[in-house]
Amino acid sequence: MILRRVIAHFRNQEWTAIFIDFVIVVLGVFVGIQVANWNEMRLEDQRAHGFLERLSGDLDQELAFIDKRIAYIGRSIAYGEAALEWVENGTLTGGSAWQTVLAFVQASRILPYSPVDSTYQEMRSAGELGLVRDAGLRTALTEYYVSGTFARADYIMKLNPAYRSNVRGLTPYRIGRHIGTKCFDMTEVTHKPCESPVDEAIAGEVLRRYAEDPSLVRDLNFWMDSAHQMVDILRQLRASCVGLKQRIDTQLDD
Repeated sequence: MILRRVIAHFRNQEWTAIFIDFVIVVLGVFVGIQVANWNEMRLEDQRAHGFLERLSGDLDQELAFIDKRIAYIGRSIAYGEAALEWVENGTLTGGSAWQTVLAFVQASRILPYSPVDSTYQEMRSAGELGLVRDAGLRTALTEYYVSGTFARADYIMKLNPAYRSNVRGLTPYRIGRHIGTKCFDMTEVTHKPCESPVDEAIAGEVLRRYAEDPSLVRDLNFWMDSAHQMVDILRQLRASCVGLKQRIDTQLDD
């Protein structure tokens, strides 16, 4: 319709009308482009908001996992230090040879850490990190998930200590199975109280077996030092996780 009108104006040499028609066409195109751009930005903002919500949820889950690992490794440290107390000072845990054997074995438990990063990796692989318009937040995400505390300490966070196989190899099978099934809940990944499957004399023999192995105490010392470092790293990671979550939640509230 506009084209027919423009042709008619040309035939009649109505230059003012031609100019007005031209302005209308240009404005129409401009407004159309702006509306399309606004729509695209609105959709991108919605996708960005969805990703930020998922990232915040991932970090909630990560905080729970970190706290669980700090507590879990803390229990291994407590058991290990109780075992070393017997090695260094002859002090039985709770005055019991069985409780001391239990301390040696329970000290070997590990719970490796892996970051909850599925949403970040999805954004990264799809090239969608640019949806996060805050450059500082994008940098914080990269520092946390790619080059942060965990990345710098990947080896120690995934350590499977020699002490673990050493002490379990020295522990009689029946006692080891009793500890694994009665003194630990594999489903909940938690320690639990349990009765001794042997008398104190037999437990004392197991302790003597531990004492006769020249590498066991060395391996336990190394594992305790590493476990303390793990806890320190996890605490640093937790602080970074809390800070990142606060930045994301601030963005979500804006």
